[in-house]
Amino acid sequence: MVIKTLPVPSTKPPGNNPLASKRRPLHSLSASCPPDNRLEQHHLPDAADLRRMCIITKTDLNRIYDNLDRRQRDKDAVRQEIERKKEMADRSAQITKQWPNTIIGARERKIEMKKIRDQEDEDKRKVVDLEEEKLAAERRREHIEKAKQLQYYQTDRVRTFHSALLFTEVLKERDLQLEMKKRIEKMRETDENEEHQRYQEAQNEFYKAEQEKMERKLKDQENLAKYHRAQMDQRKSQFVQEKQQDLKEGDEYRRLAEQYSLEQFELDRFKKLTQKDVKSMYDKALEDKRTVKQMEEALDEEEDDELRVYAEAKKKMARLRREKEVQAHQEKQEARDHMIGYLGSLQKRAESDNDAQIFRAQAQREAKELREKQEKFEKQQKMQESIRKHRFETTKRREVEREMEEREDVEIRRKKAEADRLFLLYQQEKDKQRHEDALVTSQYHLKQAQERKDRQRDMKASELEEVLLDKHMNEVEKQQYQDYTGRVIAYMDENGRNTYPMRRAVADEVQRFDQLNQGINKAESQTNENGEKKPGSQDKKSLEETKKHLGFQWDIPNK
Repeated sequence: MVIKTLPVPSTKPPGNNPLASKRRPLHSLSASCPPDNRLEQHHLPDAADLRRMCIITKTDLNRIYDNLDRRQRDKDAVRQEIERKKEMADRSAQITKQWPNTIIGARERKIEMKKIRDQEDEDKRKVVDLEEEKLAAERRREHIEKAKQLQYYQTDRVRTFHSALLFTEVLKERDLQLEMKKRIEKMRETDENEEHQRYQEAQNEFYKAEQEKMERKLKDQENLAKYHRAQMDQRKSQFVQEKQQDLKEGDEYRRLAEQYSLEQFELDRFKKLTQKDVKSMYDKALEDKRTVKQMEEALDEEEDDELRVYAEAKKKMARLRREKEVQAHQEKQEARDHMIGYLGSLQKRAESDNDAQIFRAQAQREAKELREKQEKFEKQQKMQESIRKHRFETTKRREVEREMEEREDVEIRRKKAEADRLFLLYQQEKDKQRHEDALVTSQYHLKQAQERKDRQRDMKASELEEVLLDKHMNEVEKQQYQDYTGRVIAYMDENGRNTYPMRRAVADEVQRFDQLNQGINKAESQTNENGEKKPGSQDKKSLEETKKHLGFQWDIPNK
């Protein structure tokens, strides 16, 4: 048996306490630990409270420990299983690694074979690339040679030679054209004879054709005359027929005119009868109109009587209106007279009040003038007092300012003397520094003069090298030019061209080469003479002149 001490249970009801619901299963784990609800206390010999103790078996305790360590045991079991499977997989891989009849082995063989094929392809590509590179280099060399050749062709002397070559071709073309011209003239003479013969034959044929044409024309004229005579006969017969037709139509027109005149007479007679009827109807209408007018006049007379009555009533109303207006005017006049009398009485009363107001105003004005005089006197007294005070303060301030100015003058003279002393020291230091700078500058200028002489010597040497190089290049160009022109002239001679312009151009260019070589030799000799000249008194004199030109008018001490 194992004894465990438990915490004191809470006296609160377990309904709202979540811990109580968690503790309840712990009490239910042991059947031998019923809750003790007795009020008396029982203590063990070691003063332990039995109500705070619970007795459980070893099985229950082991089960509790198992429940607590179950998660860790599960993790350990899973890890051990993973390690076991991994170890088995590694062992299996080691065993099957060398087997040739497995999928992995076949894959490895394929990979190895693919690597071998890739390596062979790479070697082939390298060989092809090397060949292509050689071919590209050869093409590049050809292009460079072609570019050099084109560039050589663009030089002045080669262009001059090509101009002579073109002139040679032109001469050859001119000879060919002259020969062609002679052939053409010969052919033209032959053609003229043949043409004259053909012209004679054509002329004879033309005369024959013209004669046949005249004969056909005469026949056509005879046929036309016959046709015209037939037409004249036809027109005569047609004229007779038309004349007879006109006579018939004239008779018909005359008959129709007589019929029209008869119908017109009947129509006029009918119009006259109709006019009489219209006149009678018009007279009747006028009679009716006069009757209506008489009736309207009677009605107008009746209306005039009514209007006269209305006019009399209107006049009466106007008379009454005028009487009312006169009465209203009289009433207004009476009211105006009453108002004028009232205003007159008010004016008289106001005049009596004005006298009293004038007296009061005079008294007030006199009092005001007296008060203003008193204020003016007091103001003048205050102003005089302030003027005296200001004069005293101004005098005192001027004395103080004069004393301050005297002290400032003394201080300024002292500072000026100190500044003059410092300026004198500064000028002395400046003169000393200027002298040192002049020494440094003179040394630097001498060094520059020596460096200039060295540069001139180097330039002369480089000029000599350039002259020699130009001479060599001139010889090479001359030889190259002669080779090229010789081959071209030989080819033209073989083809029967006139090579005189080309030989003339080559001779001129060779002469220019010789002149250029003479100039180069002359420049070389001058350069050698200048380079072999030894330094002497002239150099010393030039150095002294250089010093003077640089502004060194004083003697430089030798240290």
